[in-house]
This record gives sequence, structure tokens and C-alpha cells, in this order.
Amino acid sequence: MKLAIGTALLVLLAGTTMYAQEQDKDKDKPASHEEKKQEPTAKEHEQPKAQEQQKAQDQQKAQDQQKVQHQAQQQQKDQTKQDEKAKSDAAKQQQQSAHQQQQQAKQQQQQQVARQDHAQNQQAQRDGGNRNGRRIPDADFHSHFGREHTFRVARSDDRRFSYGGYYFVYNDPWPSGWAYTDDVYVDEIDGEYYLIDPVHPGIRLLIVIAN
Repeated sequence: MKLAIGTALLVLLAGTTMYAQEQDKDKDKPASHEEKKQEPTAKEHEQPKAQEQQKAQDQQKAQDQQKVQHQAQQQQKDQTKQDEKAKSDAAKQQQQSAHQQQQQAKQQQQQQVARQDHAQNQQAQRDGGNRNGRRIPDADFHSHFGREHTFRVARSDDRRFSYGGYYFVYNDPWPSGWAYTDDVYVDEIDGEYYLIDPVHPGIRLLIVIAN
């Protein structure tokens, strides 16, 4: 009898143990299933982050491209301004050069006219001296004129002076470096009479005998 009861208890205990194990297995299965369900949820969270990062990268690229385009446009504007300034400077320089050439041509023309007038005055003086035909005889010239016979010219508005018994006249202005207190003399060079200042030997004043 005792043996039968012991055997029954063992069978009951074994059944209880197996049932508990089955319950434990059943409990583990849903947990595993829930874990499997949670994995896609984490991936789903990662996808929006990747999209946001890609969107941020695309925005950054667009901004960089805009900056590059803006810099290129600014460089083009600066280059255009530089080209316009260079053209303007070249035009101004050309105008200045043309103005300088005009001024030089005008000055040359004035100088040429002045030389022609001077040559005509000298020719008129020579012609006037030749027309009146008055010459100083050699004896009088050697006695009163030449380097050895100096005198001073009195200043006169009509550019006339007298010396050695003759009246002389000069048409050119009185040399600026000469003083009326300088000792001068009359000399004959190439058939013409000149007033010469020894202090300024490089300058001579053409004179003719007045009527």
C-alpha cells in the first residue's frame, strides 16, 4: 500500500515538473516574439535619422553651390568693372596724348612763325641798310669804330643812338643781359654793322645807319 502511494506521488511530482517546464517555455516564447517585434522598430527609428542627415547634406551642397555661383558672379562683375575702368583710362590717356600733340604742334607753329618774323625783320634791316647805301668809310671806321673804340649807348625809346658822327638804329629789342652802362663797340661782320658787348661776347645786336 505504501509502495503504491509513493509511486503515485512520484508520478504526480514528475507531471508537475513537466507542466512547470512547459509553462516556462510558453513564457519564453512570447518574450522572444516581442524581441523580434522590437528589432524592426529600431530600424524604423534609424531610417528617419538617415533621411534627415541626407537632407542636411543636400541642403549644405545646395548652399555651397549657391556660394560658388555667387562668387563667380561677383568675380565676373569685378572683371567687368576692371575692363570698363581700363577702357576709360585708355580713352583718357588717348585724349591727353592728342591734347599734348595739339599743344606741341601749336607751339612748333608759333616758334616757326616767330623764326620767320625774326628772319623777315633781319632781312628788312639788311635791305634797309643796303637801300640807303650808307657805309662808313674805312678811315672813319678804323679811327672811331672797332674793338679798340668802346662807348656807352644812351637809352632811347626810338632805339636810336649816335656815335662817331653817325646815327644808328636797331630794330631788335635791347638784349636782356646788357646794361646801358656797359662799354660796347661797333664792328662790321659780313657787310653788316653790329653792336657788341665785350661782357657778353656771344650776343650781338644788328644796327643800321639811320638817315
